Amino acid sequence: MLMADAVLRHTSPGDRIFEGGVSTGYFAALMVDEGRVVDGAELDAGAAAVAETVCDRVIAGDLQQLDVDRLADRYQALVFGDTLEHLADPVSLLRRLQPRLDDDGVLVTSIPNVANWTVRVGLLFGRFRYADRGILDRTHLRFYTKRTAAEMLAEGGFDVVDCTAAVPVPFVSSPVLSRLAHRVGNLWPSLFAYTFVLVARKRGSFAEPPRSRAGWRR
Repeated sequence: MLMADAVLRHTSPGDRIFEGGVSTGYFAALMVDEGRVVDGAELDAGAAAVAETVCDRVIAGDLQQLDVDRLADRYQALVFGDTLEHLADPVSLLRRLQPRLDDDGVLVTSIPNVANWTVRVGLLFGRFRYADRGILDRTHLRFYTKRTAAEMLAEGGFDVVDCTAAVPVPFVSSPVLSRLAHRVGNLWPSLFAYTFVLVARKRGSFAEPPRSRAGWRR
C-alpha cells in the first residue's frame, strides 16, 4: 500500500500521527501495529466509535470544523487518505493543522486524479457521470489534477516533495502485472494515475529533493 509505505518511511516507532477521516481505524491499525501512535477525526459517529479501539484519541464530527486545540501539540505525520476532496475548504483545515506538524514531519495524502485517461475519454464523448465510488464519486466536492492538488497543498502551507501514481489494475491479482502497471503508470502519472500519493513538508522547513521516478514535473 503506497500510503502506508510513505507514512512508515517518514516516521519511527513512538511517533504520533494524525489521520483525518480515520473511518473505522483500518489504516490506523496498520500504523499502530508498526509502533506508531495515532489520533484521528471522523465524521461518522459509528465509525469513530470503532476507531477508538485502535487510536489513542478520536474526535467525532465534521473535519472541516475540527477544533485543533483538542489535538496533541505535535505530530510527525498528518495523513489524509482520499479525504481532502470531500471537504468544501481543505485549505483552511491544512492551515490550521500546519503548526501542529513537526518541522521535520510530513503530510501524506492520496487524492483521486480527475485527469485519468478514463475520465478524459468520457469527456471526449460528452460523458461526465457521477458514481457511487471512484474518481467521480458523487460525494466529492472538489476534483484535482496533479498540478492543482499540489497548488491546493501549497495554499495550505505545504510543499510537495514526492508524488507517486497509484495505478490499480482491476481483476488482476498477478504481482508481476501490478508492478508493471505501476512502473508504466509512473512514466506519465498525470494520465495514468488513478490516485496520487503525495508527500509534502511544511513550507520553509527542510525539504527533500523531488524524486525523479515520480515524474513530478510532468
